[in-house]
Amino acid sequence: MLREFTSTKMAFHWTHMLIVSVLLENVKGWNSSSDAVTVPDIIKLQALDMWRLEMEWMMNQNEEQTNQTYEIQVGRTANMDIVNSMNVSRTSLEAVHTLVWTSQLPLNCVDHSVRIRLISNDSPSSSWSSWKTIYGEMNLAHNEIRMFPEDQVLREGSTVMFCCIYPTETNITYMFFRNTKYEVINISPQVKAIQVENINDTNVYGVNFYCEGSELAINFVTFPPEKPLDFRCETEDMRYAYCSWKLRRASQLKSDQIWKLLISDSKSVDCDVESLNPGTCGFDVIQQQITYNITLLLSNSLGQESESYIFNITDRVFPVPKLLEVTAGVFDSLVILQLNGNFKGLLFICQIELEPGGIKQDLDKNGSDSMQYYAFRLQHLKPSTQYFVRGRCAVQGNDWGRWTTQTPFITEPLVSINLWRQIRDHTNRTVTLLWNTVSSDSAELYIEAYEVCVSYRNPERTMCTNITQTQVELNRDDNISDISVRAVIQSGLSETAHINIPSASTGDKAVQQQMTVVTDTGSMKRIMGSEKGFQLTWTRASTATCGYTIEWCMLGIALPCNLQWRKVPANQTSLNLNAGDFKAGVQYAFDIYGCSTEGHQHHEKQIGYLKEQKPTQCPTLDSNPDITWSSVNLKWSFNEKDPSHTGFITEYVITVQDESQSSSSLSFLRQSVDDPHSKSWTVSGLEEDQLYTFQLAACTSAGCGPETCATFRTRKNYYLLAVKVVVPLLVLVSCCVCLWSYRNLLRGFPEDSFGFLHIKALDLNEDIYE
Repeated sequence: MLREFTSTKMAFHWTHMLIVSVLLENVKGWNSSSDAVTVPDIIKLQALDMWRLEMEWMMNQNEEQTNQTYEIQVGRTANMDIVNSMNVSRTSLEAVHTLVWTSQLPLNCVDHSVRIRLISNDSPSSSWSSWKTIYGEMNLAHNEIRMFPEDQVLREGSTVMFCCIYPTETNITYMFFRNTKYEVINISPQVKAIQVENINDTNVYGVNFYCEGSELAINFVTFPPEKPLDFRCETEDMRYAYCSWKLRRASQLKSDQIWKLLISDSKSVDCDVESLNPGTCGFDVIQQQITYNITLLLSNSLGQESESYIFNITDRVFPVPKLLEVTAGVFDSLVILQLNGNFKGLLFICQIELEPGGIKQDLDKNGSDSMQYYAFRLQHLKPSTQYFVRGRCAVQGNDWGRWTTQTPFITEPLVSINLWRQIRDHTNRTVTLLWNTVSSDSAELYIEAYEVCVSYRNPERTMCTNITQTQVELNRDDNISDISVRAVIQSGLSETAHINIPSASTGDKAVQQQMTVVTDTGSMKRIMGSEKGFQLTWTRASTATCGYTIEWCMLGIALPCNLQWRKVPANQTSLNLNAGDFKAGVQYAFDIYGCSTEGHQHHEKQIGYLKEQKPTQCPTLDSNPDITWSSVNLKWSFNEKDPSHTGFITEYVITVQDESQSSSSLSFLRQSVDDPHSKSWTVSGLEEDQLYTFQLAACTSAGCGPETCATFRTRKNYYLLAVKVVVPLLVLVSCCVCLWSYRNLLRGFPEDSFGFLHIKALDLNEDIYE
């Protein structure tokens, strides 16, 4: 039993020793194989920028493998925390191998270390190389919080880490990006970071991030250049060409973009692009060169893009006039297009367009290498009207060039003369010509002078003179057949106005007719204005074949008279005059003349007020009226037809006031005299020998004016006095006659029997004794 146990124990011991021996041999072989593989040598490690780390390494060129695979590890901080492990393949024929690694965390934030080894499926891997370190700024002494990245251009849509380096160990839990709170990633005791995914494009003001106790750090987010669209080049003058393009998206960071034109691989032009979409850039045309190969290069901090265009420059000529000038007239205007360029050998066609109207005109011409002009005449225009004209040109066979900007112009005003005359019938028998200018333009015109021409019958002749006033006085002459006036303006002459002056005999009849109408006020038509003005109407005159002329004075009938007139056609027998040209309380006289081949004949006269007002004058009472014991016949003087009145006198109002101290049945009386032509009125029903005050005022439809006052006493009634004396005497005589027949009877009675009668002397008032 013991022997079996001993044998079994010995067998197990030797078996164990055999296994250990085999394992040791294998380990020894493995170590020999690993030591036989060359370890890669990192010869260079540098930061290309804040994000990219470049490493270079070498390998023994005696290796038999054509393709070699390397494992590379990137560690952070002094603890060599592995943040990235990658396998890369390289050919053994390369002496130096290069790799660029991009970090999400800025390299400035913390130390980054790299090591490498060779790996193979067929043979053992090499040992790791020593760590190679690029140091961050956490090791630099500082007293303030440092933040990375700052003032950097970041790629839109990428994931970026932002860090804050504190001077000492700190413990924070939050950092902020675009004012949004993010949880902190603890990189080291001093370095704290956050990770933001899919960052968005920003404007020129960028985006901020900050941590506790720090200031704001600003960065900008954009995208790599995109391939330009619709890249084309053209020229307007064959001296300078410009290229244009569009972008699907335009970055707002203009300062981060660089544009260049490569011209036929010979030279490059830097572009100062003001507008990014669309963008333009130009270059000088190379003389005698027809074909061009233009490449547009666009680059920014995140990349580069290009586009090319090959063209024949004669096919890309689109001329644009450098100048468009308009010389405006009344009914037509001259338009000149100016082209300036090297167009020799090219055939041009130019066109203008007029608005409103849409009128177009074309003109063909051979090009030259100097200044050339295209003249167009626009006709059938309206005076004082604003038009807009533009022009364009083209090389025959090519598309039209751009329109010039619209040039506004206003045609010259059509100036006409409104001519009238005033005939005075006195010893010199003069005719005063008056006129004013009527323009199609409301603006004030500069009129240099007026040309007045007088045509005579026998002998036929015309005398003209220039004056600067708007009226002239002429002596009447039977030989005068026609007078014309026209204005001399800057653009030429106005339309001519004509007027016929009646002969002396015909004129005398007309003047006499007018004086008759004026004298006979009953034949004058009275009119009243309104808030809108005067509305004149008149009967049609059979002799008025060329219209009517209505004249009036703007200051009323009182001198001085600022004569005004208005002309209407023969088929019109009414005229509305604006209230703004007239004043209330002023009488206006409107004389209406009919126009015929013999001149103007007076037709009607109308007088009126725009608005009547109370009179300003008072009548004058006669100081010696006819007075009786019961009435007073008042008389007064007043010119109710005086044109200076502020309204038509329609009546007089008489007020009577009893001035006696004793009571009277008549203490106040008011009477109206409806006939304005009446100048007397009898006030009856008065008391004898009483003092009365009489007030007289003239009235219009607006009311009564100032009053004239006078006081008169009525006379005594002597007829009544006689009755008072005679009646008592007659009564006394009658009594005496009656008592005489009874005289005998009365004698028998005692005297005391009649004592009750107490007959006394007649008790009459003082007046009787007087």
